[in-house]
Amino acid sequence: MVLSKLVRRILNVLSGVVILLIVGPHMCAERIEPGMIGVRRSLEGGVTEEDFSTGYHLSIPFYHSWYALDGTFFYLEYDETKNQALDVRTKENNIIFIDLAIPYRIKPGQGWRIVREGFLDSYEDKVKSTATGILRENLAEFSNLDVQQPEVRRAVASKTLPILNQALDQYHVEATHVIIRGIRFRDQYEVKLQNKQLFVVQGRLDEARQRELAAKQETDTLEKSIVRDISLKVEEWNQKIEESKAQFEVDIAEINADAVKYTRQRRAEADALYSKLQAEGDLAEAQAEALGQKLKSAALATPAGLTYSAIEAVRNFEVGDFLLNSADAGFLEKFAGMAAWRRFFLGQ
Repeated sequence: MVLSKLVRRILNVLSGVVILLIVGPHMCAERIEPGMIGVRRSLEGGVTEEDFSTGYHLSIPFYHSWYALDGTFFYLEYDETKNQALDVRTKENNIIFIDLAIPYRIKPGQGWRIVREGFLDSYEDKVKSTATGILRENLAEFSNLDVQQPEVRRAVASKTLPILNQALDQYHVEATHVIIRGIRFRDQYEVKLQNKQLFVVQGRLDEARQRELAAKQETDTLEKSIVRDISLKVEEWNQKIEESKAQFEVDIAEINADAVKYTRQRRAEADALYSKLQAEGDLAEAQAEALGQKLKSAALATPAGLTYSAIEAVRNFEVGDFLLNSADAGFLEKFAGMAAWRRFFLGQ
């Protein structure tokens, strides 16, 4: 029985701890949404000198209270379409209506100052009233001609921005740009200004036409000068070409003459050498033939040559049909013996 009571107590304690772990962080924490600035106030310490960023932060129930300030950009607009354009007097004491926008935001780390100094519900109105005064004072530097020149408008806006931030510093905000979107005069003056601008544009157009005519005349003169120079150069180069051509023709003729002379000389030398070599060849051939005949005769005069001649004579010898008288005793002496034939063919 005692053990069961002890177990129940332990379970109750564990349940309480679990509930405390689950519910406690939500009861003792404040969540700051993205883009917001959290400012914490305590009952005894007042406003904490710190801006709390996105996330969960310690918050003791009934002891801490929280304020959420927008940490993104605000836009202060002077919009002509909403009849809220900024009216400013120019140097010529003419009223102009300026359509502009000023993006601004709470300075980083200074949101808690807005709460502590009591500007939480009024700093936007204070920013607008302060900015209106600064803008009217500084944009009054415009002249009637300045508003027509974009670079002058940008320069005046850039010059106005640091002055505006210096004045807005007391409310702990800062502007990032002064954007002039449009400038308009009163309707009556706008018509006069447009007519004046038309005259100015017409005058500038006339000046441009005069410059165009002058430039055209100068271009024509320059073009004629260029054409003349080109003609002179063409004539000069044609003359140089003709001179070079004539010189080339002379050089070519001399080269051709030298070539013909060289050809004839070489051909004559070749013909003479050919005739000489041909004569020498003919002479050598005749001498060789004579020498051959001489050697042949000498060879044939030897016993071997005589034998060769006899053999050739025998090969070519043909005995025709003839009648012999057998009763003639000289037949055997003339034809029957080898001695007779040796004497006949060899001459022995």
